Amino acid sequence: MNSGPEDLAASPHRAMFKCHRVCKSYPTRNGTLPVLENVTFHVYEQEFVCVVGPSGCGKTTLLKMIAGLLKPTSGTLEFSGPLPDGRPRAALVFQDHGLFPWMTVIENVAFGLEMQGVEKPERLDRSRAFVDKVGLTPFAGSYPHELSVGMRQRVGIARSFVTGSPVLLMDEPLSSVDAQTRRLVQGEILRLWRDHRKSVIYVTHDIEEAVVLGDRLLVMSGRPSRIREEIPIRFGRPRDPSVNGGKEMGAIIRHVWEILEDEVRKTLWIPK
Repeated sequence: MNSGPEDLAASPHRAMFKCHRVCKSYPTRNGTLPVLENVTFHVYEQEFVCVVGPSGCGKTTLLKMIAGLLKPTSGTLEFSGPLPDGRPRAALVFQDHGLFPWMTVIENVAFGLEMQGVEKPERLDRSRAFVDKVGLTPFAGSYPHELSVGMRQRVGIARSFVTGSPVLLMDEPLSSVDAQTRRLVQGEILRLWRDHRKSVIYVTHDIEEAVVLGDRLLVMSGRPSRIREEIPIRFGRPRDPSVNGGKEMGAIIRHVWEILEDEVRKTLWIPK
């Protein structure tokens, strides 16, 4: 990866976000469908937290509630500190990029700033800086259909960082890219996070990716989902399970896989 050497996981001292006994259910024709049940966790200032869990367990629903797009059925979602002037508490990066096809790269990156009322010269200047940071300056005037999938995802990442939101929510942002691109963009995400030190909640189905990126893993159970286990990742960066810390990192990956396998078996009624 190209993120450069780094100290061990940060030791933040202030919780930026707290999720306490959050439940989410949906009414159906056959009654209430519980999705999340008593989900409790916190995210510290400047911490990179990865969330893994079985498919359909409610990871995306959780991010949407943190972003304010959905309301919990019960429980509390609390951000600490004063509300940033004109900025959302959290910025959400979707797995499908969420770009506007009629806007250029620079216009897509600047969109969040426009919604905040930032004047055009300033928002374009700030956006150009982040377009440059993700290596897309030659494509600033291009449209999404002219970009590769990996490049479109980098536009979405730049847009989320430029808003200045203290918490960044990422919903499987690299699920649609190939392995080589995934590795490169992982490095870019870590580099931007290291430079700007936001608190990140990163949902992924890839256990190895979670161990490579995160300071801490939240492992979710099957539906109705809860936090089954929290696992600190105490390795320096950059990380590569096949090179540095391979044995210890491999043990964590196997442990998380065993938890998820157990949860999937419960869901599908498959005996061990």
